[in-house]
Amino acid sequence: MNLRTVKTLHRWLAFILGAFVVFQITSGSIAAESRLLMQWFYPEKYRVEVGSSPATPTQIQQAMRKIAPDFNIAHVMVPPPDRANTAYMLMGGRNPENLHDAKTMVDYDQYQQRLIAEYPLVESGWIGTMTVLHRWIVFGKAGLYVVCLLGLATVLMSLSGIWLYAKTRQSARQLPMLNRYHRTLGIIASAFLIVTSLSGMVMSYVYWGDREAKLSVFANMAQADSASQYPLHDLAIVDPDAAYQTARVSLPDDYHLSAYSYASPHKPHYWFAFFNPRMFRKDVVIDAVTGELKGIYAAGKLERGSGFRDVLLPIHTGKYFGPIGGFLMTFFGFIVVLWLLSGIAMYISSRRGASA
Repeated sequence: MNLRTVKTLHRWLAFILGAFVVFQITSGSIAAESRLLMQWFYPEKYRVEVGSSPATPTQIQQAMRKIAPDFNIAHVMVPPPDRANTAYMLMGGRNPENLHDAKTMVDYDQYQQRLIAEYPLVESGWIGTMTVLHRWIVFGKAGLYVVCLLGLATVLMSLSGIWLYAKTRQSARQLPMLNRYHRTLGIIASAFLIVTSLSGMVMSYVYWGDREAKLSVFANMAQADSASQYPLHDLAIVDPDAAYQTARVSLPDDYHLSAYSYASPHKPHYWFAFFNPRMFRKDVVIDAVTGELKGIYAAGKLERGSGFRDVLLPIHTGKYFGPIGGFLMTFFGFIVVLWLLSGIAMYISSRRGASA
């Protein structure tokens, strides 16, 4: 392959993809630290004073029935253990015709058991917007195509950089310091971009396929719209705390609760989502009448959740390798930005040299 052609390809791919790469790195970092950023930028809505223990599912349900009796809780989002001073977020709505509506967000103080704020989901702020945009799925199938195309181009850019590094390794010793700096950063950045791009593309593809096949555990738990389909309105429903305890003891101790939804006359099961420190996910479903464990599902999928689907998020976030992996992913993201900036500086320097 012609060296000059690869250099030109690599340069223009970097120019074209630079904005996309920076956006993905920035939005991904925001998504990873969303709870912390919520506290920094909106402390009046998300920061709470840590008390002895947070409210249990039963306590939250009972309190909300008194505070906002017409508000139907679709699901509750729980912050991770290292963000215990972040408010719980209750998704739901007040539409009696659609009990699965989740277009309203309630910030809830889990220690004082009070409602902090209520607002439409579309007004949840730039942090939530950046988190959603990072996935591109909000744009439907077109978003899937775009992110996969740009991801493949990013991998091609990274591979061309690695090829150039190997081909010019001997002659590179005579290059200016900026060029050598760019080359060294490029090797680190390329490895990071290949891993994150490939895992991100596969995650998008798998998510879309699972969505089309209706494999989401939570979505299937919320499919029933008519109470007449189930006999629950004539039967006693298991207490939420009892259901949670059954779910809790079904998993190893290192798994923490991330989200859950309540059973009701129109929904025959409790749903609990757990994560461990390496970002492996397990969804647990509890029968609302008997209180028995209905199933444990890897990666939040009714089926095909184990295997590579189970490791996609841990690999994409770096948490597969523990806390050090998460830190390195953030560090390498910073390296990528420096690499892009050094490439721009090299281009400007070469243009000035050519015009001199």
